[in-house]
Amino acid sequence: MSRHYFDTVHKGFPITVVLGWDRPMNYFFLFIEKPTELIDDTAKVESDPFNHDLDYYRVVLCHFQIDVPESMFTEVQQDCEGNVGNRVVKHQADGSFTEQTF
Repeated sequence: MSRHYFDTVHKGFPITVVLGWDRPMNYFFLFIEKPTELIDDTAKVESDPFNHDLDYYRVVLCHFQIDVPESMFTEVQQDCEGNVGNRVVKHQADGSFTEQTF
């Protein structure tokens, strides 16, 4: 699975957005790691959160008014096309990124 991280602030609290490609399961995923202060009952929980394309996750982030660098979407799409796994990338607001090597 590839994991692309971006640290930002939402409603005054630090959050981490994780976007990636799951090679064994063959789908994209998105996690928004947030503090308990931002957890509420208004978030919609889907019965099938899988099998969405990257444009779907753009809409999700837009809904929550969370901006991420375009490099995240570009790199995750490339991970999908190359069926890449075990890739960990940290993105910066200016579009630059660094890969963690194992």
